[in-house]
Amino acid sequence: MAFFNIIIQILTLIGALVLFLYGMKVMSESLQKLAGRKMRNILAKITSRPSRGILTGFLITALIQSSSASTVLLVSFVNAGLISFTESIGIIFGANIGTTITAWLISLVGIGNNFGIYSVVLPLVALVLPLFFSYSLKNKARAEFVIGFAMLFVGILFFKENLPEINEDSALFKGLLLSDNPIINHLVFVGIGILITIIFQSSSATITFTMLLALEGWFPFSAALAMVVGENIGTTATAVFAGIVANRSARRTALAHLLFNLFGFVWVLPFIGVISVWVESFTAGINIDPVNQIPIGISIFHTSFNLVNTVLLTLLFVPFKKVCLAFLPNGNGNDEVFRLKYIDNSILSTSELSILQVRKEIAHMGKQVTLLFKMVPDLLLEKREKRFGKMLKQMQDGEELIDEMEVEITDYITKISKVELSDQGKQRIDAMLKIIDYLETIADVSYQMSLTIRKKHNAKAWFTQELRNNLSKEFGLIEKSLNLMVNNLQEDYLKVDLHDARRLEDEMLKVRGKLKHAYLNEVKREKLPYNTGVFYNDLLSLSEKIGNYAFLVNQAISIDEQMKPSKGNQRSQ
Repeated sequence: MAFFNIIIQILTLIGALVLFLYGMKVMSESLQKLAGRKMRNILAKITSRPSRGILTGFLITALIQSSSASTVLLVSFVNAGLISFTESIGIIFGANIGTTITAWLISLVGIGNNFGIYSVVLPLVALVLPLFFSYSLKNKARAEFVIGFAMLFVGILFFKENLPEINEDSALFKGLLLSDNPIINHLVFVGIGILITIIFQSSSATITFTMLLALEGWFPFSAALAMVVGENIGTTATAVFAGIVANRSARRTALAHLLFNLFGFVWVLPFIGVISVWVESFTAGINIDPVNQIPIGISIFHTSFNLVNTVLLTLLFVPFKKVCLAFLPNGNGNDEVFRLKYIDNSILSTSELSILQVRKEIAHMGKQVTLLFKMVPDLLLEKREKRFGKMLKQMQDGEELIDEMEVEITDYITKISKVELSDQGKQRIDAMLKIIDYLETIADVSYQMSLTIRKKHNAKAWFTQELRNNLSKEFGLIEKSLNLMVNNLQEDYLKVDLHDARRLEDEMLKVRGKLKHAYLNEVKREKLPYNTGVFYNDLLSLSEKIGNYAFLVNQAISIDEQMKPSKGNQRSQ
């Protein structure tokens, strides 16, 4: 019977832990939905200045309450070439400070007592019940946040109530302290912190339960601080795993996250005993409930550790960057090529983050498509056989790369669409699918132009100066249209205006009409050889297709804007 009771108690503790973790997941995801627009604005202002990066990392992690999500997102952006490695370092520093917010929230609410769970949290859940029946997705997200918040604390309460008591004379307590040497004991607890954080994939969760165990006397306060250091290291595992299959720059970002916490471990480990005494004295001297002194003391240490670490490494920013580069020096450059399939999106379950990532990937794809077209005029003028062959091969490789981008981005969007999306989110996804299709078509047509030029080259057909000038005008306008398209793709869709695109489209129609008229006159006067005329007409028609599809991309962005709810509806949401 005693064995059965032990099994029930273990399962009860696991159930409480699951309830806590699920509550944290629900709370984090609802915060991401509520903070989606703010995150887009923050990410849009990322710069290479460490101070801006630190603020960015802090705000994003504080908003979404998950350093794992923010660092994996960061690794994926660096992998896609959307953020540089240098820009990512400051963001990592800030993310480590931002992740301390959860510990403060839990300790200040009162983890040391029963924090009025029945008199505060449950009535709060009842009050948000009407929000579940609201048509506004933001109101539903607010309700989810409160539910997640309640589940988190219910899990803590159940875990605390079912945790067996332990004291300094018990065998379990003595078993946890493996040596009389405090440094060795602290190393053991650092290792425990690393292990459990890798298992649960949440340093906020493991720090919370470190607070509970220390509060119940399972180990000394100094050991709890050592576990917190280990939990900081353990939380880097998610980004490291995401970086394994990424390119070199993304791996450096994951490495920087790991080295940040290892650096902190090195300087803090010898002083944990002294720090624990100082923190205990400080919390005893301030006017707080004695039962909350351990959780608040852990929060003070957690924040101070990351702040000091950030200050030290900001002062040593250049050497720190050089160390990361020394561990992962530049290779031959082949692994820096964009590959969306290397992005680990398992953490990014929230639509706002995922849609932001897709938009940036599409903008990158637009740049690649534009670069592909820009090779066409150079290929047309190239006379050297060897160089012509190399350029043609580059065009083929570029077109294949864009085909791969289309497949990978579409697959990523398919995964996003499985998450519950708002009507606005679904409309954006539909617009993005159209844009990807149009961009891939532009790449295909550009490659078709290169094949036409090859046929012309093999047939030894030559264009007159007038025909070359005409094509140059057409190509120049197409390039302008593609550049405008890329600019619009890089902008927040809210800011995109079709006025310039329409004006350019009208200009291209007029020029194109003149060019076709001039071509037909040449044919009528029999001044143009048949083969030459066919090649010229094909290039003109294909370039016209590219211009049309560039306008369709701009139009798809505009449709996305038009589909958004009115300002009145936005306010209601």
